[in-house]
Amino acid sequence: MNRWMFRISLLLLFGVIGCAVLQESPPVEIPASHLTCKQNPEMVDGDLKTAGTFMPQGSIRKGFERAGTRQRQYQRQYQRRVEGSLRTETIIKLDVPTFITYVEIYPGSIIRNLALDTATEIKPPKRALAFEAIEDKRGTKVEGTNPVRFQIGRKILYLRVSANALEDRDNVSHRDEEQEMRIPLKGAAIREVKFYGRH
Repeated sequence: MNRWMFRISLLLLFGVIGCAVLQESPPVEIPASHLTCKQNPEMVDGDLKTAGTFMPQGSIRKGFERAGTRQRQYQRQYQRRVEGSLRTETIIKLDVPTFITYVEIYPGSIIRNLALDTATEIKPPKRALAFEAIEDKRGTKVEGTNPVRFQIGRKILYLRVSANALEDRDNVSHRDEEQEMRIPLKGAAIREVKFYGRH
């Protein structure tokens, strides 16, 4: 009798575990029609052949500058200075708050210092969104064209994707009289950002 009860208990236990496993269905891709990105619509258009590019806001100046004090003789030192900002970003919005398991970024160029942040609140008028950092692979450098997966594991409405701008070596300007050069910045490119979760 005890063996019979033990077997029934085991069958019930495995049945409950099996149902729980079946209920946890794998994440599904959120259709591109549920995503918008005003700055870079190509990043969420569902087409890997198109690419959105971050918009840079600055340049880099390299050259000799005077350094020292009145007591010490001025010396010319070679310096590199960012004018404006090296950081670029774009914001992707879902149509409704959605639990996102992970996001895949499909790069279209080298991406330096890539980071993701999320927000769940609808933006009040004239107020900034309150973003929370995603720590997974934060600050990573992406090379090649293979997608990179970032674990999210939370309900979100907005995803902010940010990265450092790249030096545009093809359009460097030289000022020989000042012995300096100006290197414009260009944005990194992303072919697609795909969201996976429960919709």
